[in-house]
Amino acid sequence: MDGDPADVNNTPQPTGKQLYLKKRRFVVQELISTERDYVRDLGTVIEGYMEIMKCEPLPEEMEGKDKIVFGNIHQISDWHRETFLPEIEKCLEKPELIGPLFKRYEKRLYMYVKYCENKPKSEYIVAEFMDSYFEDLRQRLGHRLTIADLLIKPVQRIMKYQLLLKDILKYTSKAGEDCSSLDKAVDVMYTVPKAANDMMNVGRLQGFDGKITAQGKLLLQGSLLVADTVENGDAKKFKERQVFLFEQLIIFSDMPERKRNSLSQPNYIFKNSIKANKMSLTEKVEGEPLRFVLSVRRPGIEQKFVLQSTDESAKREWVAEIRTMLDMQGDFLRALQSPIAYQKELKKET
Repeated sequence: MDGDPADVNNTPQPTGKQLYLKKRRFVVQELISTERDYVRDLGTVIEGYMEIMKCEPLPEEMEGKDKIVFGNIHQISDWHRETFLPEIEKCLEKPELIGPLFKRYEKRLYMYVKYCENKPKSEYIVAEFMDSYFEDLRQRLGHRLTIADLLIKPVQRIMKYQLLLKDILKYTSKAGEDCSSLDKAVDVMYTVPKAANDMMNVGRLQGFDGKITAQGKLLLQGSLLVADTVENGDAKKFKERQVFLFEQLIIFSDMPERKRNSLSQPNYIFKNSIKANKMSLTEKVEGEPLRFVLSVRRPGIEQKFVLQSTDESAKREWVAEIRTMLDMQGDFLRALQSPIAYQKELKKET
């Protein structure tokens, strides 16, 4: 009889620190294997769809739209294949390199923000040609996955890193090893996907006449109930709005229901906006702990918007960000009006 069960039972099993280091190794192996799969999937897009579309005439309706379909996926693919994958593969035997690796490439990972900002436009074009042109290409290439399945991969990947890093951090901590660099890496992979997701939502905004990139950094975005007021000060009916708070502007938008069987996410339809330099904030509404008011100062008229958050925590976040935005505007105006006095004031504070 081959093998004695007693021998198996007598094999020492890892305990304590060794157990957690073994579990960490499994997660690092998953990080590496999924990175290889990801690089292969990106290569499928570039060597398949992009190569054919570059070498063959496009359908007339597709002319000039091919670059929008793919965004900066070629740049992402090149970097992962040539740089990031080889670096990650070194981490199996040297897991202490993982934290510094993600921190070192923080700025480079922001190329995903650009990809996600373009993604809504890409989805719109892909949905338009999904059952015709792109289906023909899929069959010619012999792919199981559709082009939509492949183009969502970068979005999924940038979100996945945080989950893997959290597990690596957990087992490193339980093994009693230094976690400072992993803590920083987890922070990076929280910040970058959030920025990417925020800009993907901004990319869905339609009907805004201004230039989004001229409105400064996106400070906060999310769903709020919004009502503007009538002359006696009473609020009109509240409507759910997707609200985008930039350094220079706040935008209110409507979100139509998603069409059944639609491949693309619903877009946000611009409804109204308030410039920061025309806005004032009332943080409390009597008897309504979840509400706050934004007033717009225009010649001969003052318009008010009553906003209601889902809970007190959300309200505090919105109020704090709007207050920061208005303080920045105040500083900017003081610097413009009295630059010398403003510089003296700054010196006193430091």
